[in-house]
Amino acid sequence: METFDRIVLFIPHSSDNLDRTQWTGDIDRAIDRWTDWHTDKLFRSDDDRVTSVIFPYSRFYCDVERLIDDPMEKVGQGIAYRSIEGCERVLTDAQIADIYSKYDSIHATLEDVARPGSLIIDCHSFPADLNDEIDICIGFNEDATKPHDDVLNLVTEHFAIAGLKVGINTPYSNSMRVEKDIPTLMIEVNKRVYLQDDGKTPNTDFAKINSLIGCLYTKLLSDVK
Repeated sequence: METFDRIVLFIPHSSDNLDRTQWTGDIDRAIDRWTDWHTDKLFRSDDDRVTSVIFPYSRFYCDVERLIDDPMEKVGQGIAYRSIEGCERVLTDAQIADIYSKYDSIHATLEDVARPGSLIIDCHSFPADLNDEIDICIGFNEDATKPHDDVLNLVTEHFAIAGLKVGINTPYSNSMRVEKDIPTLMIEVNKRVYLQDDGKTPNTDFAKINSLIGCLYTKLLSDVK
């Protein structure tokens, strides 16, 4: 099976850091629902071959998962969100420039650390009501960045053996990629798997899921350091 010299964790949505005064309406409701709470800790590893690229701002300040000229721009949910669940945001030219500067910076960092021999893991969580039957979602792109089937099978079986129901490209599909054709896959964890009913506080299984993910890294990494 293909193994990797390094795993690069891309963690874009774990922060709720933003200027809430830019928004009208109850933006905190959207933040609570759509922030990938604690994924920076859930996917964390002490292995020095695992590198985290963590965006320190909320997706509702700058969504670094969106593309330039993203189709979601049409509904106000591109790189610079302007509308979400009844909340609205009007931005100045200076604010837009700052948003795109932060977008460019985090992507430059990802491009730099994702070298040949790496596997990018795009780290997320999703609300249980989107698909309560799926515990773990594995996503990938149907292009040159798709990992080999044996890698995808290993990842799927790793979670399935632990008793978790795995969805392939459901409820979400695709994965963050860089300009180089570095293999990339997305792992989305159902929030009810690792959070309490409030959707924000780690539950008693948090450490177990973190350990399970860490064991997956060990399987994916080359034995040669």
